[in-house]
Formats: sequence, C-alpha cells, structure tokens
Amino acid sequence: MTIPTSTYRIQFRNGMTFDRAAGLVPYLKRLGISHLYASPVFTATTGSTHGYDVTDANEIEPTIGGREGFDRMVKALKDAGLGLILDIVPNHMAASLENPWWRDVIEHGANSRYARHFDIDWTRRLTLPFLGDTFETVLENGEITVKPDPGTGKPALAYYDSYYPLNPETWQGREAQVLAITDKQAIAALHDRQPYQLISWRDAPRSLSYRRFFEITGLAGVRVEDDAVFDDSHRLILDLVHSGAVDGLRVDHVDGLADPKA
Repeated sequence: MTIPTSTYRIQFRNGMTFDRAAGLVPYLKRLGISHLYASPVFTATTGSTHGYDVTDANEIEPTIGGREGFDRMVKALKDAGLGLILDIVPNHMAASLENPWWRDVIEHGANSRYARHFDIDWTRRLTLPFLGDTFETVLENGEITVKPDPGTGKPALAYYDSYYPLNPETWQGREAQVLAITDKQAIAALHDRQPYQLISWRDAPRSLSYRRFFEITGLAGVRVEDDAVFDDSHRLILDLVHSGAVDGLRVDHVDGLADPKA
C-alpha cells in the first residue's frame, strides 16, 4: 500500500465505465497523480447518476463493467504504478424495492433477517412514505390494487410501477383469492395486516419509522455499529482492500455513523 500524494477523482456512471477509466490511465500518469479516486462503484438503483443510493454493497455495478471491468481497470492502474481509492457508503442504503435487504424487510417485517440491519423503530409498522397522497385518498382514486409482482409472481400491493410485497402469512395458501380482491375496503384490510404502512411523502417528517439520510426518505440508515451488520455490508469492500486491489477508502458521511472514531 502506498500513501497518496495526489488524487484524480472520477465519477462513474453517466457513460463513465471501468474500461473508459482504464483508457485514461496514461493521461493520469502524465498528470503526476499517485491514485485514482473513484466514486462509489457498488450496485445502486437503476439509473443512479452518483452511486450513493447503494442496493448491494457486495456487488460491483454491472452497468459500468461489473467485477471483470473493475479488475481490468485495477490492472491498468497497477501496471502504471498508480493506486486506487474507493468512496464507500456505510451510513445508508437505498430504501428501494431493488434493494434485496430492504425488500425482505418490507415483506417479513421484524422477522426479516435484515430487520436490524436498518435503523428502524420496530415498536410500530414500518412506514413507507412513497405515495403521492394519503393511503385512503390514493385507494379511493383507484391507484392501489392487488396484482402479481412481475418479478416474483407473488401477490403485491401495486402502486403505479411499484409492487410492495405482501407478508406470506397474509396470502399463502389462498393466492387466487387474494389476487381476486378488488373491493377497496378489502384492499385496505389487507394493507392493515402488513408489517408496513404506505403513507404520503408529505407525512415523512412527522411519521417516519426509520432513520434516513438527512431529509432523503429514499436513503435508509444502516446500523453498522452492529458487528454483524458491519460484516455483511463490508464483505466485498474489505476483500478488495486485503487483496491489494484498493489502497484506501473515503468513508461517506462518517459523521452520520454511531461511532465515527471507531
């Protein structure tokens, strides 16, 4: 590992891939930098322009080259005598249905394997502030229905292009009957039996049940102060460091962690 003397930051995504960055290595070498400083490269929400809305901290974003492209860039850097610094995001993850951990929490509530991975108040139902109006209003307008999730085929509460999974205990063994529900009162009753509560985005400041990144409800706080959560969310990051592929880490929003000094 070498100590950085000067860095050049590259923002990946928006057309910037690992192979394109590898092609810039001769130019970076001539500039006299010691390390490439990379924006977050782990899998984030579809169309993310920055990568801070991570959905899988243990996978490198496929759209910018995936692990193979990353390894090619690292080799190009090493061959030129340059190092790599990665921007990592331990404080939060995307509160998105694309995030398998978050999705599992929505589906299984406090019984989810990842229920304690996020900073959630489990004394009440998980609030999901992603509706354009109150649940009652959008239901009355016919904007919430029961449909099979296109990705899993399981029954879900559908709100436009979002499919919120139903807790298995509320539908298993009677899938056909649940999918046949169209009565608004029955849909409301089904919603009331879920471990989550769909609410208006306007109600987030006073009703949110999870810690978020500042005022961004789409970024849920992660409890990295818990050793098991730390290990789960840093598996790939630490492998890259220990293998020598990565020389340093820039820790995003370190002041938001429970114990920044540690």
